[in-house]
Amino acid sequence: MAHTSYISFILTCVWVNGRDVRVNFWDMSGSDAFFEVRNEFYKDASGAVLVYDVTNRTSFDNLQTWLDEARKYGAGNDLPILVCGNKVDKGKRTVMEAEGLAFASANGLSHWETSAQSGANCNDMFETLFKDVLSRPPLG
Repeated sequence: MAHTSYISFILTCVWVNGRDVRVNFWDMSGSDAFFEVRNEFYKDASGAVLVYDVTNRTSFDNLQTWLDEARKYGAGNDLPILVCGNKVDKGKRTVMEAEGLAFASANGLSHWETSAQSGANCNDMFETLFKDVLSRPPLG
């Protein structure tokens, strides 16, 4: 099973609502070894995606922990956060879509099912996140 065991950074430009927007992606490991680093990023985040693997029950069960951690360390309740069930193209699903939808709904978040391998729903999910981020009032 593949999962993030490091912190990765990507900078790219995307076209959102008729304008070019520079986006910094930080892929944060859930490992305890990265706890201090991870917690420094929450307060300055403009948006977030909580990703779980639909073939890995533990990844889904940890969503509430990640959401609580983000909010504890500075990601306010108004931060645009999407919940993403990934690897829907894989066979042995252990988390049903209804469970992901229920978690997202209970926390006031939207839910997406994606496949990073095929790209299914990825563009739509990120476009939604970017639009949500840009619709917020400017900080400061």
